[in-house]
Amino acid sequence: MKIEQRAPSAITPYEKNPRDNDAAVDAVAESITRLGFRQPIVVDEAGVIVCGHTRWKAARNSD
Repeated sequence: MKIEQRAPSAITPYEKNPRDNDAAVDAVAESITRLGFRQPIVVDEAGVIVCGHTRWKAARNSD
């Protein structure tokens, strides 16, 4: 596994993500603002999200 920093615009959501948790985005954004990223967004080789859609949405809203 390689950890690197990317702009939210360089990451693509997985189109078949089954979770609809838009209600949590504001709370996650506040947490990221206060504490920073505690857990990275996991993407595959193509930059598609494997884990971390809510964190991505929160970061994208502040991008």
